[in-house]
Amino acid sequence: MTPPVANARPRGFTLIELLVVIAIIAILAGMLLPALSRAKTKAQGIACLNNLKQLTLCWVMYSTDNDDRLIPNWLGTTNAWVGGNVSSMPGATNLNDIRNGRLFRYNTSVAIYSDPASVIPPSTIPRGALRGGRIVRTYSMSGRMGGSDGRDGGADTSWVLGTRYPQYKKASDIVNPPPSKALVFIDESKETIDDGYFAVRPPPATVWQNSPTVRHGRSAAFSFADGHSEIFRWVGLTTDQGLDTPIRSAGRDTMMDFRRLQATVVPEEDIR
Repeated sequence: MTPPVANARPRGFTLIELLVVIAIIAILAGMLLPALSRAKTKAQGIACLNNLKQLTLCWVMYSTDNDDRLIPNWLGTTNAWVGGNVSSMPGATNLNDIRNGRLFRYNTSVAIYSDPASVIPPSTIPRGALRGGRIVRTYSMSGRMGGSDGRDGGADTSWVLGTRYPQYKKASDIVNPPPSKALVFIDESKETIDDGYFAVRPPPATVWQNSPTVRHGRSAAFSFADGHSEIFRWVGLTTDQGLDTPIRSAGRDTMMDFRRLQATVVPEEDIR
């Protein structure tokens, strides 16, 4: 048997072998990253749905405790489900606007007021103003739910839907659309989120007023008066659009999406 050579050195990788290994790793990463991104988006969507479900449960509990009356969705008053304006500083980071709201006592977690996927602030907030944080609230409530006609408190918002579609004052008012289709909370576009009131124009409008987000892979989370929440996948919406955006603009047609949203606020037969 030939004795081992004392000064033999272990063979290392050649340059070609290293390049092959790097190429294989790059290919695997290219295959895995999209799947990981989709998994992250799905997980964030589930967390968002859970937030809205908890908020809606609080909304139902308030009505149960208050003789069927809906929690106030009023503007310009502290006597509402939430206060403040998150489209500018200091409201964007003011947690007291949430804590002082009438809904907060039913679930004292400020985290459920914000979509975990919301990492980009509204364009109205200067870069760096949040110091690495996020706005404290990304959800709004349908304006038809507990809105004010000016006689009960807060600014008069009855003009949004007009006299044909009066704002609901009691849970028993919610008939058409029925509770399973009647919008309560919505994950709003970062470019229209401000107060807690989400405004939808009635037929025959051809312009959005407030808009939903597209954060969850061109989708948004909604909750409904029967307590369930779900994700809507958009057909034409591709970006978080601003206030009063025409349904057809910049080469995009969002009519189907707008009609779908309208059907959560007014009778579906009115928008056909």
